[in-house]
Amino acid sequence: MTTPLESLAEALLACRAYASGAESAPAAILWCDPAGDFAPVMPALRTRLPHLLTFGAYDAAMRTGPSLWLRAAAARAVPGLDWHALDPPVIYLPGHGREVLRGAEECPAELQPLVWFAVTGVFFGQPKQARDWTLRGFLAAQGSPVSLNVPDDRATREALARAAARLFTEPLALLKGRTLDAAALDGMLVPDPTLDMLRWMDGTLTPETDSASFDAFGALAAKKLGLDPRKKSRQDAAARLAKREKGWGEVWQRFEEGSGDYDGVVKLLAMEEPQDLLTSPEAYPTENIRRETALRKNLCDLAFKPYTEAVKAVLALEAEHGWRRETVWAKRGEAKLADALQHLALIATATALPANTPDAIAEAYVAEGWKIDAAAVAALDIARTGENRDAVTAALRTVYLPWLDAGAAALQALATEGKLPLALPKTPPKAPDNAALVFVDGLRMDVARRLSTALEARGAKVVFGWRWSGFPSVTATCKPLASPAAGVFAGGVVETLTPVAGGKPVTKPVLMKAIESAGWAVTETLLGSGPFWLEVGRFDEEGHSLGARLAERVGDGVTEITELVLRLARQKRRVRIVTDHGWLLMPGGLPFAELHAGMTASNARGNRVATLKEGAATNYTLLPWSWDQSVLLATAPGARAFYNGTEYAHGGISPQECVLPVIDVTAEGEATPLSISASWQRLRLRVEVKGGAGMMFDLRPASDAYGPSLLSKGARILDDAGQVNVLVSDEHVGKDVCVVVYAPGAPSDVRAKLNTRIEG
Repeated sequence: MTTPLESLAEALLACRAYASGAESAPAAILWCDPAGDFAPVMPALRTRLPHLLTFGAYDAAMRTGPSLWLRAAAARAVPGLDWHALDPPVIYLPGHGREVLRGAEECPAELQPLVWFAVTGVFFGQPKQARDWTLRGFLAAQGSPVSLNVPDDRATREALARAAARLFTEPLALLKGRTLDAAALDGMLVPDPTLDMLRWMDGTLTPETDSASFDAFGALAAKKLGLDPRKKSRQDAAARLAKREKGWGEVWQRFEEGSGDYDGVVKLLAMEEPQDLLTSPEAYPTENIRRETALRKNLCDLAFKPYTEAVKAVLALEAEHGWRRETVWAKRGEAKLADALQHLALIATATALPANTPDAIAEAYVAEGWKIDAAAVAALDIARTGENRDAVTAALRTVYLPWLDAGAAALQALATEGKLPLALPKTPPKAPDNAALVFVDGLRMDVARRLSTALEARGAKVVFGWRWSGFPSVTATCKPLASPAAGVFAGGVVETLTPVAGGKPVTKPVLMKAIESAGWAVTETLLGSGPFWLEVGRFDEEGHSLGARLAERVGDGVTEITELVLRLARQKRRVRIVTDHGWLLMPGGLPFAELHAGMTASNARGNRVATLKEGAATNYTLLPWSWDQSVLLATAPGARAFYNGTEYAHGGISPQECVLPVIDVTAEGEATPLSISASWQRLRLRVEVKGGAGMMFDLRPASDAYGPSLLSKGARILDDAGQVNVLVSDEHVGKDVCVVVYAPGAPSDVRAKLNTRIEG
C-alpha cells in the first residue's frame, strides 16, 4: 500500500544517491525539523527505517540519544543497532534547522559533535531550494513527492499537526484529488470503524502506533461490525470481510475504492476459500487465480481449434470471465488475461473487409478495421510475459491471423488486376506559410488513431485522412515519396529499392539536402514562418528490433509524438503528420512464403518483397516499383513473409501496410517564451530561466535535445525564481551538452534549449 509514510521513507532513502565520479557516499542523512512537525509520524516511521536515529534524551528503544551517542550509533559502534551496509544513518533533529549545523562557530555545544555530518553527509529537505521540509511542505509544496492538496492557512496547519499520524498511514489513492483542509483533517480523527478495520487488518493501525485511536476503534468495531479487534484475530476479520455480511459490505466497498491497495488485507483474504457454490467468488483472490489459470489453458487450447470454433470459444470465454475485469483483483493487475480477453473478443467479432474495390477496402479499414489491429496490440501489451503471453499468442494466431491474411489477400487480388492506385512520385504543391510536415516512420493506422485521440484529449483540433503508400511498402521507397522533394527523385538502385537524386542514392543526407533545396527547413534552430520538415518516432526501428514486443512501446511512442506535435501546433504551425508505410505484427511469426534458392537477386529479399533474377519463374504476384514501372517485384501472398519466424514485417500489399494516415493538427495557445542563461563553476552548473518557475530542467546530449538525461538524479524542477544548481559527473568533462527546459510531466515538450560545454 502506497501511503505518505511510505513516500516519506522512500524520499529519505533517495538521499543515498550520489555522483560516484565526483562525490563520496554520504556519511549520514541529516533531517532537520525546526518546528518538530514530523514528531507525530516518528513511531510509525521507525518501524520502517531501522537506521533512523533521533537527537534527544537517551532512549535505546526509540533509537534516541545525545550527539555523542548519535556519532557512535552512526559509526555502528552501539551494540544492538544494525541495518543494511549501504544505508547511511538518518539523523532526525527535531527543533533545529540546518543553518545551526552549518554555522560551526555558533553551533550549540550539544550539537557540535554533529557538525561533521554537515560536511560529509547530506541534508534531507526541499529539492533545489536548500530548505528543510515542513509537514505541509512535504505533502503539498512544489517538489513534494506526494503532491496533495493541503491549503496553506493557520487552521489547516493546526489540524494537520493533530491528524498527521493518521494522515500518513492513509492510502494515497484515497487522498489524491481531495482538498485536505482543516475540516477534512479533523474528520480523520473521528473514529471510523469501517476504514480503521482495513488499517488494522493491513497492520498499519495497532495499539503501538496509535493507542488512543485503537481503543476507540475497538469499541466501535465490536458494536457496528460484531468483531472486537482486541479479542479476535485479523484472520477472523478476513473471513467476515470475504462474506460481506451486514456492515462488512461497507468495509469491502472501502477496500475496492482503494483499488485493493492493502497488501496485508490481500494476504489474509488469500487464506480464505468460498464455503459453497452459492458463495460469491469475487472476494477471494484464490478463486480469481483459479479462474485466471483456467482461462490461460482455454486460450492455449485455441491453437488446436479451427477458426470458426475458436471464435465461438473466445466469445464464450468472454461471457464467462468478463465480469472479473470489474473486480478489485483486476485493479491490482491480477486478472490480466481477463483484461486481454475483451480485446480478443473484439477480434473474434471482426467482419471481413469488403473486397469489391481498393477504396472500399481502404475506407472500411480506416473507419472500423483498424480497431482489430489495435485490439491485437492491446492484448499483447497486457500479456507481456511468460504463460500469459503464450496464451494470448495462441489466441491471436487462431482468430486474428486469418482476418489479417484475408484482408491482405483481397487487396493483393485487386493489385494483380491493376486496380490498386499505389502512390507514384509527383511534385507536391507549394507549402503554406507556417507549415510543419512531421514524418513518423511506420505510423500504422491504429497507432495514428491512438495519436489522434491523444491530441484531441489535449485540446488540439484534428482532421484525419488517408492515402495509398507506394510499392514496395518499405522506407527506402516510400519515405522519399512522402517528402516535399518527391518530384526531384527518379528510379535508381533496384537492389536497395532506393531512388536517386543527381545520380546519388537517396540516403538520409541526400534526402535532407533535397528537402532543403525545396525550401523546407530541416532543423528546429532556425524556426521562423517558413515550412519545416521534422522526423520523430521509432515505431519501425523498434518493430524490427523487438518484434511483437513493439506492442509494449506504442504507448510511449504516441506520448512522445503528441508532446512534440502539440508544441508545434501551439506555435501556430500548420502541422501535418505523414508516414511511409504500416506493418504486420504477429507473435510467433507470420506464415512462411518460401523462395527457392537462386530465384532472387543477390541481397534482394525483404520480409514481404523480393527482387527476382531475370527469367526466374514464380507464382507470386509481381507488381511495379513506384520509382520505375519497368521493375517488377514479387510480393509475399496474404500475410506471409519471406523469412521464417518474422513477427514484424512490411514491404508487401495489405491494408495495414498500404493504407496510410494523413493527420492535420491545429491548436490554440503559444508556448510561453523562455530565456536560458547558464554558468559553470568546475562541475557545478547554475541555470536561470526567465519565466521558467515550476518548469523542468534537464541536461541532454548536444546532438539530441530529446535524448536521455545526463544527470545522475534525472531532471530537476526550477524553483520559484526559475533557477537550479546541479553537479554533473566528471565523465562528461569537455563534452558539448544541451540545457533543455520542458513542461512538467512532458519531457518531449521542450520549450527552450541552450547548447553549452562542460568545462570541469
